[in-house]
Amino acid sequence: MEAIKRPNLPRIGLFACFSGGSNTGSLTGLAALEVIRRLGNEEAGICSLPALLNQVPRQSDLVRKIAKIVVIDGCHQSCAKQLLANAGIKPQAYLNLETDLGLMKKGPFSSLDFNDEQIKQVAEAILAIINDLNKG
Repeated sequence: MEAIKRPNLPRIGLFACFSGGSNTGSLTGLAALEVIRRLGNEEAGICSLPALLNQVPRQSDLVRKIAKIVVIDGCHQSCAKQLLANAGIKPQAYLNLETDLGLMKKGPFSSLDFNDEQIKQVAEAILAIINDLNKG
């Protein structure tokens, strides 16, 4: 049996709401992926919110070892932030697309109602947060 390779922990863990049910939910995930593409997995990594909430031991263990956590929510409901709080995870930084960037949620089933410029805008905001965390 082949041993499971232990992943290198990123310096920053990203929890994106990634709800594909709305435009802003889709944007959180796509922008987080763009950040990983730009920075690489050693600097930042996307953490699995469902696995953490389902108490998957490996995911829970890894997330608790990541030095800094950033949460990205798509709307005023702040689902990812609240779910993580219920799991005892307090992020070092938080971004809400509606309240912080003025990107309005267009409601259910607006999954693809965004553009490349908005992905770039959200990715740049996440990168700025990471830059600030790395200074401190």
